[in-house]
Amino acid sequence: MTETDVQAVKPEETKAEGENNENGNTAVSTSEAAIIRQLEYYFGDANLAKDKFLKDQITKDDGWVPLDVLLTFKRLKTLSEDKKVIVDAISKSEEGLVEVSEDREKLRRHPERPLPELNEETRKEIYTRTVYVKGFAPQDGTKMDELVEFFQPHDKVVNIVMRRYFDKPTKKYLFKGSVFVTFAKVEQCEKFLQQKLTYKGKELICKMQNVYYEAKKVEEKERKEKIDERKRKKEEAKSAAAGASISHLPTGASISFEGTSEDTTRESIKEKIRTVDDTLEVAFIDYQKGDKAGHFRFNQEDAGKRFIEKLTDNKLKIDENEVTFELLAGEKETEYLKKVVQDQLARRKGGNAKGKGRGNRGNNNNRNHHGGNKRKRDNGNEDGDDEPPVKKPETPASADAKEEAKEKPSPAKEEKSAPPASEAKAD
Repeated sequence: MTETDVQAVKPEETKAEGENNENGNTAVSTSEAAIIRQLEYYFGDANLAKDKFLKDQITKDDGWVPLDVLLTFKRLKTLSEDKKVIVDAISKSEEGLVEVSEDREKLRRHPERPLPELNEETRKEIYTRTVYVKGFAPQDGTKMDELVEFFQPHDKVVNIVMRRYFDKPTKKYLFKGSVFVTFAKVEQCEKFLQQKLTYKGKELICKMQNVYYEAKKVEEKERKEKIDERKRKKEEAKSAAAGASISHLPTGASISFEGTSEDTTRESIKEKIRTVDDTLEVAFIDYQKGDKAGHFRFNQEDAGKRFIEKLTDNKLKIDENEVTFELLAGEKETEYLKKVVQDQLARRKGGNAKGKGRGNRGNNNNRNHHGGNKRKRDNGNEDGDDEPPVKKPETPASADAKEEAKEKPSPAKEEKSAPPASEAKAD
């Protein structure tokens, strides 16, 4: 928190010239009251709990801090740069928080006023005398000095925190228009809340800090519940759509398997399936080389049942590995088929996007390769104004066939024969 974010406030009454206060000291002027407020803020509980620089200075000389160091603090420096004026002012304070050295060159927090330990118990106690106040005018450039002046008549405000947020467009911390105001005693805090306050004609919202935090917790919980509800409805809609669209897929035709080796390919799996029953047509194999498990589907109703019935103990050796097969049924089959539909749609969308990119790059390559001359199209139109051929919409089935084709080895790499066309056929 910067110095402009937090400010201590101590109300003082300016007495008539020559009049003494209760301790017999000369009356405190308005400027002296401002100096006292600032110094007692620096050495107060709220600031010392987080001011690393000042805490470090305090450890160097039995708590004493040179006035030369304190005068490097912007807010005190704006009040006065005269050491005598500063010392004379703090000497008139009735609070007894700040002590002046004999040579009048240094100040320190009074040894009999030790800094309370900042723990959970202390924080809770501070909450009981801290108020949340909202309704100030950030658009008017509200400054800390204005807030200090506004809260000064209220007994007894010891700390004001301007609440800020990080504004991404300007990359600056801006005032929210709300503050946390801490009083010396709970009774003073309660008295403040009984009043109806306005700032520049606008009524202020005032509530205990604890009440504010609890309201924010409820608000955050409700916001999270709304987000979760939207996600749940979205997932339900997606599941319902997937469930409705699996009707075109055959049932009793999906198989899961596990136990494949790192060298096993889709083609080797398909070859083994064909040795079991060459009348069965594989629609798609959901598997990548190196996987230990996967799935495949036949394109005929109950084809999976026929395949499993021809196995011994649901096992088959592929590439010297004993692979175990399971027919998906009931909920397992339904969930798998829903996933199939979602994957098909995803591949179809991805294929459309990639096709557009490849077409653009292809045109550029053709122009470069042919020295910038336009290619003649099949219809002989040299101007290139002919309509491009209409591309048939890609279906989930054709997306499956394309995905399957990606895994087919080229004749130059493997000496295995190409599978019959029927095995590349999708649902």
